[in-house]
Amino acid sequence: MNYTLADFDNHLMNGLDFCKKAYGLFEDIRRSSNGVERLHLRKGKLEKKLIEELLPIARYIQARYSHGRQLKVRWKDGTQKYDARLLSSGALVDVNLSPKSQYVEVTTAVHENDHIERSILNKNGHVFSVKGIKKDSQTGEYISQPYCYTNDELSEDLAQKILERIKAKTKIRYPAQTTLLIQCFLDTIFSEDEWEYAIQKVKVSGIEHRFREIFIFDSNHHYAATLYGKTGGTKMQK
Repeated sequence: MNYTLADFDNHLMNGLDFCKKAYGLFEDIRRSSNGVERLHLRKGKLEKKLIEELLPIARYIQARYSHGRQLKVRWKDGTQKYDARLLSSGALVDVNLSPKSQYVEVTTAVHENDHIERSILNKNGHVFSVKGIKKDSQTGEYISQPYCYTNDELSEDLAQKILERIKAKTKIRYPAQTTLLIQCFLDTIFSEDEWEYAIQKVKVSGIEHRFREIFIFDSNHHYAATLYGKTGGTKMQK
């Protein structure tokens, strides 16, 4: 297929076609001679935009596309205050249960050592948790050591990262009807109960935001949740 960012940039296309192209691009890269390394390190613009924007948008489209709501998407590679615009039609739009037009902004909730973890994984083929990464005082290189999480530490860490991203994005003025997508990279095995507890921590935090909705998901386990609300109040729905 050999897709490039030019195949996506500023092209209005059916949402499912967008998903097919995004997943096709991922496979193009993965099957290339150094594809796994490119996906791990994300040093190129193509890999970075794919992992951090195109795939999250595809995930959201798949979560919302249905017999009652068909979506078209226009992704834009630029400095505008959103990553994509979605146009919806269908029965849900006709009865005002879904917006005809909305904007999408994508962000990532991830530990600050994530890029180091990916580098170690690419180099050694294995790595422990991000919290087990230390810098060797003698060699100056990063090393990965086992780390034992206690009680609800794993869930609380994730909740804190999600809240940090919401707070940061809330400071920016986005167009009306903007949905925030928060992609979570979970660096270790994460049970559904641990995910649900993290989402509950976000829910009860009382954080205020101006987004139409906040779609929170992880990149591996297919966990997801949606935070609805306006400034001054929030409501959670799975």
